[in-house]
Amino acid sequence: MEYCKKCILPNTKPGVYLDDAGLCNACRNVNVKKSINWKKRFEQLKKIVKKIKKNNTANNYDCIVPISSGGKDSWYQAYVMSKVLKCKVLCVNLVAHIPTTEGINNLNKMILDLNVDILKITLKPSVHSYLRKKAFVELGEPNWAEHCMVFAGVFNAAKIYNIPLIIWGEDISFEFGGLSKKQTSDASNLLYNNDLIKDKRVEDLSDETVSKRDLLFYEFPTKNEILKSNIQSLYLGYFVNWDGAKNYKFVKRRGFKAEKKIRNGHFVNYDNIDEKLCEINGWMKYLKMGFWYPTDELCYEIYNKRLTREKAQKIVKKLTGQFPSYLNDFLRFHNISESEFYDVANKFVNKKIFKKKGNWWELKKYP
Repeated sequence: MEYCKKCILPNTKPGVYLDDAGLCNACRNVNVKKSINWKKRFEQLKKIVKKIKKNNTANNYDCIVPISSGGKDSWYQAYVMSKVLKCKVLCVNLVAHIPTTEGINNLNKMILDLNVDILKITLKPSVHSYLRKKAFVELGEPNWAEHCMVFAGVFNAAKIYNIPLIIWGEDISFEFGGLSKKQTSDASNLLYNNDLIKDKRVEDLSDETVSKRDLLFYEFPTKNEILKSNIQSLYLGYFVNWDGAKNYKFVKRRGFKAEKKIRNGHFVNYDNIDEKLCEINGWMKYLKMGFWYPTDELCYEIYNKRLTREKAQKIVKKLTGQFPSYLNDFLRFHNISESEFYDVANKFVNKKIFKKKGNWWELKKYP
């Protein structure tokens, strides 16, 4: 396990490789972003939107903006598309099954602020709980089902309502280091293969317990189906100089509220605060790869020159060892006991990078 010499990202993350200077993909991409003419890029987006609106007079909506429960980035995306580019926007919200108070309040404030239509899709709790539990037990990644629901659900909504454009946020593989080799505006790969879904499909986890008729909003289209649909999927982060902290400051002025207290394992109080079930998912990444939310958030501060690597090194050791919030909510939703939870978690511990300490495990090497 080796760490980038400029940030604190380890090479255990799939797709991350350190070059001869010891720099990771994400740090190299910071330099790529510096060389981009962002004004020219945004003009490209204006042309795309102008063409879509010209050819879309018969439809009710110009584009979909997928939103979490009023998250900072999706709020910013919806603002750019509705207020700056003057699109008729349909926000599509795949509803969190255990939302936080902040998530509920921020979603309501976003709707009032932007005055946009929103389509809320709430999937059957019994099916969602079952798929999440299977993903936890078999993949060590309970939110895998959630990711299917978001990416596939949004595309199916676009098909149903005949909407020609989907605007996503940033390409996380480019921004944070991952499998993408270069920056692209085309986000259609999210709909058939990406860093979060990988090469699996919901059919791999479902069985006779779940009816196929309950899987519409989890089922991914093929690449050929996407091409035939003529639905464009674009990253807004290709056309604007993406910075999550700046997005937060922007929407804060419009009514977004961060958490009053920072959750365990976090450096900031405004990211991923809309629902409770994602915390354990992030922690499971730590058991498999040796890093989770603290590293992601601290690296982002380093990329954007708000924090030095030396300070991040001290902070990450303290935050990484914290146990995530909302365990009891996780246990109840998936109907498992605490002992069952630890049995599964223990199964996914990467013994190459962890050593036994008492009844649990400790990371062998920190940045």
